[in-house]
Amino acid sequence: MKESTIYRSTLVTPASSAKMMEKAVGAEGDILIFDLEDAVAPDQKAAARENLLKIVPQIAPGKKEWGIRINGVHTPYFFDDLLLFLEISRPLTVVLPKADSREDVVILDSMVSQLEFKNPTLFPIRIHVLIESASGLERVNEVCRVSSRVTAVIFGAGDYTADTGASFTKNGLFYARSRIPVAAAFAGIQPIDNVFPDFRNLEGLEEDARLGKELGFTGKWAIHPGQVEVINRVFSPTLEEVKKAKKIIKAYEEAKARGIGAISVDNQMIDEAVLKIMQRRANLAKKVGTWDQVEV
Repeated sequence: MKESTIYRSTLVTPASSAKMMEKAVGAEGDILIFDLEDAVAPDQKAAARENLLKIVPQIAPGKKEWGIRINGVHTPYFFDDLLLFLEISRPLTVVLPKADSREDVVILDSMVSQLEFKNPTLFPIRIHVLIESASGLERVNEVCRVSSRVTAVIFGAGDYTADTGASFTKNGLFYARSRIPVAAAFAGIQPIDNVFPDFRNLEGLEEDARLGKELGFTGKWAIHPGQVEVINRVFSPTLEEVKKAKKIIKAYEEAKARGIGAISVDNQMIDEAVLKIMQRRANLAKKVGTWDQVEV
């Protein structure tokens, strides 16, 4: 998987609301995204860009990954959104909505390369692709792999249901939610699950996030700061899981040093597949700061 921030929680905030943006800056999301697309009415696009330029200096450099959801490459707002980058003096992530084909990503990749040339303080610009349509889902493998800038793929359930007629339910979204993590694993990037619209229903959010985790997602979009804690908790290993990973990795390394291939730990046979799962868990625990909290 490409080295980058662990995107357990992606907090998305409309750039049309300065008040909401200020509140989001203080939240604990792993990455903060300011939205210039669907959450902003056409006559508010210019004002939203101005809001964004005012809020960026409030984000402590190096403390939080942040970015912008721009308008799609086939909209009349795409170019104006990109010109905004010339006035920004730090690296960012660009969320590409409605990534329906590899060509959409190629266009954005080419444009941001030129922007980096004009404004080197932007380097490196990362891209997250949003799969929101039947076309995007059918081409998800190539969309995820066409550019080395792409570090995450996000499932946009709202537009997907509008395009396909699927229901915004567990069963209705199951096919898409199953396919996207596989494409992400194939590309070596992170799969991020769709939003849970009822931001006051934290119990429902946790249940939905756990389903996403079972399907292979490593994080989830949040539309309210109150959702971040639940999402971070679900997509972080528990201390008991960290302890198990440490125990298995230690036992495996000791056995390997003695020339022993197959071992068992707590009546569980440990092979290369189990070890990979434990190592992935260990890497996440180290990045979120829980690896050193347990001893074996």
